[in-house]
Amino acid sequence: MLRSLNRIKSISHSSLYSRYSPLIPRQYKSTTTNTVPFDNEPFPFSRFEPCCPEGEASENGFIPCSQHPIPKIIGKKIEMHEELKKTGTGRHLVACVGPEAPDWARSKVETVKDGMILGINSAQNTWMRSQKDRQLPPEGELLTTVIGRPSPNTEWPNSDILLFPEFRRYPAVHPDKLLDSKITPLLDALWKNPMCNKLPHIENEEVLNDIDTVVLVCTHTMRDKRCGVLGPLLVDEFRKVLSEQGLLKGQEKGRVEVWGVSHFGGNV
Repeated sequence: MLRSLNRIKSISHSSLYSRYSPLIPRQYKSTTTNTVPFDNEPFPFSRFEPCCPEGEASENGFIPCSQHPIPKIIGKKIEMHEELKKTGTGRHLVACVGPEAPDWARSKVETVKDGMILGINSAQNTWMRSQKDRQLPPEGELLTTVIGRPSPNTEWPNSDILLFPEFRRYPAVHPDKLLDSKITPLLDALWKNPMCNKLPHIENEEVLNDIDTVVLVCTHTMRDKRCGVLGPLLVDEFRKVLSEQGLLKGQEKGRVEVWGVSHFGGNV
């Protein structure tokens, strides 16, 4: 449920992106000695104690808590012992659809009519038919998802597109005009080789210089109820702790954002 640019650890379904620990180590090298202050090794669940244990633990170690109620059916389905599953990703295209977009109402965002992910997939299929002997890139090298981050000065289905690990923003992209717009050269380059070292400069692109780290937590209820229940709790807790440390975007020295993201593969 957790995702980040330096892919430190998956918690249920999340990621953490940081400029200081690139997602593609074999092609992108860090230019700073700073490090992100998070664990970079898996830790045992025994490190955490329940707030107010009630009764016996389930076979997977889940202990219900009255102060932080999680439905037992969900708690019993959380894997606490096996190695966390990770997705192998080179670059990540993110559509900023906001928290109330129609994309969240479907289990697969790629099936949402007029949605950005459907638009990207359709445009790629059209592009593929125009290429000779062109094959799709290996699964996992280019990831496409939506997140709850709003897109200012535009309305759905238009949305901003973010690209990681470059921390670039492409504003107000329309899903029906991907093959005839300013962002077309970028998509062409990514579809040819998602792991390419050099990407084309896009006229209206913006580098997110005011952000160092983006934490993405799966909150895709329609895809997995565990993410829908636990994901928002993780988002709130990340924001709470980061705010207490003065690291959350919007604070004087805050340079970290936390958002809910759609399903991106694998489960815990």
